[in-house]
Amino acid sequence: MSALFEPLSGPVPRDLCYNESIIQSIHRLTKSMYAESEVFVIHALIFVGLIVFASVVASKISDHLGAPMLLAFIFLGMLIGEEGLGGVAFDNFSLANKLCSIALILIMFYGGFGTNWKAARPVAAKAAVLASLGVILTALVTGVFCFYVLKFPLLEAFLLGSVIASTDAASVFSILRGRSLSLKERTDSLLEMESGSNDPFSYMMTMIFIALMKDGITAGAAIGMLLVQVGIGLLVGVVLACLMVFLLKLNIFDMSGMNEALLVALALLGYALPEFLGGNGYLSVYLIGIIIGNQDFKNKRSLVSFFDGLNVLAQITVFFLLGLLASPSGVIAVMLPGLAIMLFMTVIGRPVAVFSLLTLCRRPQPSSTGQKAVVSWAGIRGAASIVFAIMAMSSGVNLTYDLFHYVFSIVLFSLFIQGGLLPTVAKKTGMYEPDGSVLMTFNDFEADRSIQYVTTEVGEDSPFVNRRLSEIVLPKDIRVILIERDGVQFVPDGNSLFKAGDIAVMCGLQYNTDSGQITLTQRTLLPHDDEVGKAIKDLDLSDGRRIQVIERNDGLVIPTGDVVLNEGDVIVFNLESSQPTRGEFRFSVKDWLRERFTRKQGN
Repeated sequence: MSALFEPLSGPVPRDLCYNESIIQSIHRLTKSMYAESEVFVIHALIFVGLIVFASVVASKISDHLGAPMLLAFIFLGMLIGEEGLGGVAFDNFSLANKLCSIALILIMFYGGFGTNWKAARPVAAKAAVLASLGVILTALVTGVFCFYVLKFPLLEAFLLGSVIASTDAASVFSILRGRSLSLKERTDSLLEMESGSNDPFSYMMTMIFIALMKDGITAGAAIGMLLVQVGIGLLVGVVLACLMVFLLKLNIFDMSGMNEALLVALALLGYALPEFLGGNGYLSVYLIGIIIGNQDFKNKRSLVSFFDGLNVLAQITVFFLLGLLASPSGVIAVMLPGLAIMLFMTVIGRPVAVFSLLTLCRRPQPSSTGQKAVVSWAGIRGAASIVFAIMAMSSGVNLTYDLFHYVFSIVLFSLFIQGGLLPTVAKKTGMYEPDGSVLMTFNDFEADRSIQYVTTEVGEDSPFVNRRLSEIVLPKDIRVILIERDGVQFVPDGNSLFKAGDIAVMCGLQYNTDSGQITLTQRTLLPHDDEVGKAIKDLDLSDGRRIQVIERNDGLVIPTGDVVLNEGDVIVFNLESSQPTRGEFRFSVKDWLRERFTRKQGN
């Protein structure tokens, strides 16, 4: 240990005290303590930590400004880049390709893992057609535009079209969740599944055109390559997913963090194995995510937060690297043609594919014009396009144009214009569902629980006071499972005596929302309403209505007779008359429970 401090032995030099900055002093001390390679690692860790922290902060700022948070990651990368304030020179496309490929594996797995198959199944056929034929058609139409209008070489035009043909799952998920954008006709589920599953087909198209440019393979060989990639990807994905579901249900890895580590390993293996066999690894990974995400096994809920965090880190990696690799001068040079390509795809390219294919897909029900318009507009480019562009740049093919900066400008415009205006388009087309919940289209495991819990405080006038649990008559499906008294919790038995001030936790079976057509009515009290300031016992409810619950300041109030109604209260009651009165909104019990659950999760 004494050798470690030798550089500081003796009197402290005056220049260290007065002429050297604190940062320089710390840097010199660090160099004296560690080897040069270790110093590099320390600096790299500091850099990565600061970038992730800054990315999270920037995403919150962009969210408050109403811009897609992924834009914040891009601009931060540009700010740190060679032509930005940071001055970091980075142009290693090979390294970026490796990092982004790993990040895209996690993004693809998370896209499948978060897909609620129950919600997506009715639109699965439409999503599959858009994810496959839609990508191919969009790539070809865009390639024709680039060839004839922008005068790109033929194969390079179709390569660019293939790279940007898919809808980006991370971008769509971010906007749907961040804006709470629930859409009619299961359009949110359609977008979720299509955007999560179309990247593999864009990847295959990209690889085919790279092969055509490098090796000159025939059209028949290209089609055969496409079929082999799909077949191997599907086969490996199904086999690995079924094996993993079997292991998870055996619960042999019931240790903290083991399931998380196991699924990360599975995602990496699910990509690498089919790629080794000549298949499509991204298709395999997405399929594995869907199968596992829609199974029931122990500790499943804890995996949601874990993979949600990994997904955010993956997005930060991809979009920050995009900004770091890009240069403002390169973007400016291709900005106008990049904007032209993005607008063409938004107005013509993707709508041609969406409108034609959804018109042919008429089951389970025909798509409305509004749904086609929203799906067309929601073709947002993002992480996958970036990764595929980096793959093409590092593949060694000779390009006559700056593919990377073209893709950069297209992604930038797509996120800003399409992503920023998607809520407006949804409202203008009548597809926005203000009373729906987009979270119900994702795999939210809390919603699948068959048991619900409630708490109630035992007041002085409660019939529970000074009575044993065995003496209290409860409905057959209701159980008191916990009592809290003076901050201490205990499990009651039949001899447990209730006291005033106790907090009783009860459980019961979840209400089967498909069992009936019971309706409730809710109404928000306005300042001039007669009910404001009155106790419930003083209201005239002779028409058969009964107030069931009161929502106040995001909390629930049990409507006893002495409760006084306030301005802004949302009163929920049954309605026996055929028509709701002024200011009332009728809905089903299922819808109300869903809305309450979603709001609780959002908080």
